[in-house]
Amino acid sequence: MTHLSYPVQDELTVEGEPWYTARFTKGLDDLYLVSFWIIAFTYIRIAIMKSFLSPFGKKLGIRGSKLERFEEQGYIVIYYVISWSCGMALMYNSPHWLNTDHYWIGYPHHKLSGAFKAYYLVQFGFWLQQFYVLNTDMKRKDYMAMLIHHFITSALIGFSYIAHLTRIGNAILIVMDVSDVFLAIPKMLKYQGYTTICDVLFGLFVISWAYTRHYLFPIIIMSLYHGPQKFTDMVWAPEQDKYLSLNVQRGFLALLYGLEAVLCFWFLMIFKVIYKMFKGGAADDNRSHDEESEEEEVSAEVVEKLSVNGAAAKAKKA
Repeated sequence: MTHLSYPVQDELTVEGEPWYTARFTKGLDDLYLVSFWIIAFTYIRIAIMKSFLSPFGKKLGIRGSKLERFEEQGYIVIYYVISWSCGMALMYNSPHWLNTDHYWIGYPHHKLSGAFKAYYLVQFGFWLQQFYVLNTDMKRKDYMAMLIHHFITSALIGFSYIAHLTRIGNAILIVMDVSDVFLAIPKMLKYQGYTTICDVLFGLFVISWAYTRHYLFPIIIMSLYHGPQKFTDMVWAPEQDKYLSLNVQRGFLALLYGLEAVLCFWFLMIFKVIYKMFKGGAADDNRSHDEESEEEEVSAEVVEKLSVNGAAAKAKKA
């Protein structure tokens, strides 16, 4: 459950080669590693949030549900910075760096370096674990959109791994990871009361979101639309590790179009925030649970209980 399965043993194998440069193929035993990371991320997340981010937030004066949100966003920053950096490093040293044709040239890419395989399976474990996070954290106003997003993302990672489409999968993960960092940081600052710098960073987030998710991502989609016919024979031949048929292409396109639809829905919500800012309001994520109203409800509930208890005590004395 903690080691990569299916190492390649052929004439190109170097004795004593480190695992991250050695080559691996794929198989059902890879699910053991994915299962390990689903469990591991559950503990890693709570450990980082409660052992580091919670004390840090309290020192900054953050309390109540805002502290919980601060912990969640802090974990997002830590994870996505690491995952984006790893993904960029792997892509930079791969043929498909800034070249979408190499998503398809040389297909099928069924042999992966240890580092690339570990990156992909860890990402798969992370996104499957996000279903647990989504249903145990405080509910969001866009819960259904998040659920659809997580389902499509997990399906894309899993099926692209099986179909040997990991190069385009690597590109999509990179494109998606970066803007989440630009959103989480201003939210953390907002919980500390830094409204002005939060608004500035929110502007950078909007730019990064528009560029990565509505410019770069459609380029990747168009590569899937045109590329396979140009560089592959588009046949279903599992005995040759070829799974990119016309129907498979259509299936992946449907998932990517669905993901883009969710992103467009969120972009409309972002424009609502921008409109609010132009009317003099502060940048606020209108997808999130209303923390302030929740605190007011809790305070009112406490006051009501104290009043009832006080009245009961007076009646008992009487």
